[in-house]
Amino acid sequence: MAPNSKRSVVSNGEDWVSLFHDGRVKVASRTHLWDIVAVERHNALGQAVTLAPGRTIDDGGRTASAVTPDHCVALTPARGDAVAGVVAATNGTFVDFLHNGTVVVGNDGRDIAETFNTAREGLEGGASGRGGAVMVTFQGSYRPRTQRRCDFLVEIPEPERPAHNRLYPGEYEVIDGKIGG
Repeated sequence: MAPNSKRSVVSNGEDWVSLFHDGRVKVASRTHLWDIVAVERHNALGQAVTLAPGRTIDDGGRTASAVTPDHCVALTPARGDAVAGVVAATNGTFVDFLHNGTVVVGNDGRDIAETFNTAREGLEGGASGRGGAVMVTFQGSYRPRTQRRCDFLVEIPEPERPAHNRLYPGEYEVIDGKIGG
């Protein structure tokens, strides 16, 4: 996946989500892969994708992330699929963290252009690169006038051109559930 340091990072304590200034959203985990389980049109203009924790992988003695999240949502697994917290961005993007570890990524004014679901189970690139990640890219640049209610707001400046997705050494793409691209 293409790197980009212009981002805000949020977490549910186990997984993390990067909201990039170019409009992409990356959902990542070092302990499991991701399954794309649903795509929905939640309003007349926007789409959302539901990502559930998939197959668990050996974390290989994982190392802590070098990035400290800007916001962390606490999960209570006994609460199941209830929403634990909502992160929204000024470009219309939102992330719903569910108590069961599921993450919903959407935009209130744009459709999904592509989901790029990758996995790295080996040590190529180091132990910190092991795990699953899904990059969600949205079409267009429309910014809704009304801001979604949320627990944490991320300021996204005027849109930049999204970087192209690419595989890193040792990664492979998971095609099941892919949107676009």
